[in-house]
Amino acid sequence: MKKAVVIIVLLLAVGGGVYHYRDGFWDSVRKTDGPEPARQTARAEKGDLEITVTASGRIVPEREVEIKSKASGEVIKVFADISDKVKQGMLLFKLDPSDEERSVARLRATLSMTKAKLEQVKLGVAAAETKLAADVRRMEADIKSAEAERDEYAARLNRTRNLYEQKVVTREELDSAVTREVQTESALANARLKQNDLEVQALELEKIRQDVAITGAQVDNDSVSLADAEQRLRETEVFSPIDGVISSRTIQEGFIVASGVSNIGGGTTAMKVIDLSRIYAIAAVDESDIRGVLPGVKASITADAYKGIDFPGEVVWVAATGAVESNVVTFDVKVEILGPRKNLLKPEMTTNVTLHIDGRKGAVLVPAAAVVKKAPAATGETSQGGRAASSPDYSRRQSFVTVVELGGREEERLVETGLSDGHRIEIISGLSEGETVLLLQGDVDSRWTGQAGSRPPGGGPGFRP
Repeated sequence: MKKAVVIIVLLLAVGGGVYHYRDGFWDSVRKTDGPEPARQTARAEKGDLEITVTASGRIVPEREVEIKSKASGEVIKVFADISDKVKQGMLLFKLDPSDEERSVARLRATLSMTKAKLEQVKLGVAAAETKLAADVRRMEADIKSAEAERDEYAARLNRTRNLYEQKVVTREELDSAVTREVQTESALANARLKQNDLEVQALELEKIRQDVAITGAQVDNDSVSLADAEQRLRETEVFSPIDGVISSRTIQEGFIVASGVSNIGGGTTAMKVIDLSRIYAIAAVDESDIRGVLPGVKASITADAYKGIDFPGEVVWVAATGAVESNVVTFDVKVEILGPRKNLLKPEMTTNVTLHIDGRKGAVLVPAAAVVKKAPAATGETSQGGRAASSPDYSRRQSFVTVVELGGREEERLVETGLSDGHRIEIISGLSEGETVLLLQGDVDSRWTGQAGSRPPGGGPGFRP
């Protein structure tokens, strides 16, 4: 009897333990099922929206000129040092001119000799021309004289022949007249032969004239050589080509520099002069932000060296081709720095550049998480209740917000959006200031990658969802 009572008590104890364990388990399960979290909302508010792009950059001058000497030689004097301000035409350094001075002196002597030779040849031409003219006149006079004498003795021969036939003169007188006529004819022929000699003399004169031309060309050549030597002598003094500041100097007195013209390696860079009349910031803008970055866009530049100072600027140009580094594409943007304090910035300083792409004053704004972009159902389709859809007739890929009205009723409403900075969106129409909108829980990008497949509002400067 006692054993039966003990068994009954044990069974009741085990059953009670199982009951309490099961009841505790379901209680723990019920406790994990808490209430749904409250849905987040926001109010449409008026405010200012500014679209900006930020990028790091560096300061560059208007231009930087490498100073090289056209001449080679030893530096004997340096007239400017780093950070010195220089003017265009100011003497920067000077090379030893001894070699060039000797070259100039030698070429001046050579030119003088060539000029003297030219004058000598010209005198020879004048003398030959005078002699030729005199010989021509003498030849012409000799021909006329010989012709007259021939004509005279030819007439005498005819008279003597007539008298001989009349037995007035002897045979000897006739033969003498014939001989004399032949002699005069020969003298005329000899006078005419001198014309050939004069032609040879004229050719020799032309040769002398060619010598004048050749010597004149030699004078021109020697003049050019002298001018080159004088130029090389002047090039031993190197002047600044621009107004600016000396940014670097690699030479000192006694330093040997190589010509930047004749040296195959490009010559020695003696100094660098930078023009600080205008300064710029070159910023590398990511390709996703380059839209809207155009010449004329205003900018703000800051530098670590000048905390709290914003330097105004303006975009001058945007690179036509991007640069790829580590699979990231960026575009160089050149921003001119303006304002009276621009000279505080020095070339190669690191800067932060903020480009003010666009903006709105007093716009109706909502958080980006409130806007859904999707393709609505076409007009005329019916809903589940069989009633015609009441949505407006608009194209696909429209923007919607869910408006939470008094009493908690929600209404999906079509809106027209404007600018977005990735956090807030401008509502142009469809929503009024003060209305409450529902915010999407979770990743905002999911609203922008659903039905419409658009970029999220942070997809670029001035993105219009």
